[in-house]
Order: sequence, then C-alpha cells, then structure tokens
Amino acid sequence: MTIEVTGGIVVRERGTVVTYRQRCDECGYVYDYDKTTIVPAYSTRSARNFTCPECGHYQEVSMRHHK
Repeated sequence: MTIEVTGGIVVRERGTVVTYRQRCDECGYVYDYDKTTIVPAYSTRSARNFTCPECGHYQEVSMRHHK
C-alpha cells in the first residue's frame, strides 16, 4: 500500500510510519524540514495544518493508505 497525502509530499514511509514535508496546494511552497507521523492502516490521519508563509493560504494536511 502507498500513502496518499493532501497538503504535503511523502519523503519516506516504513509501514505505518510516514515522514513528509508540508506543501501548500495554492502556491506550491514546500517547507524545508521533515515531519514524522503514524498513519493508521484503515483510517485517515489529520496532521499538522498550517498557514503558508508565502501566500497566507490555510492548508489542511491529511494522510491515508491508498490501495
């Protein structure tokens, strides 16, 4: 299974542990540091939402396993 992310890009994944970077869907800005979280196998995980420092867009971050 792969991880599907809204509001971020996957840097690496190992089972249910995912390392990602926050990404603004509005302007494409990507933070230059990684965050790590656990994504449950059969549900969606809401991660750290943020306000983009470039354009001010409020971006929600969520992840789920995609078959």
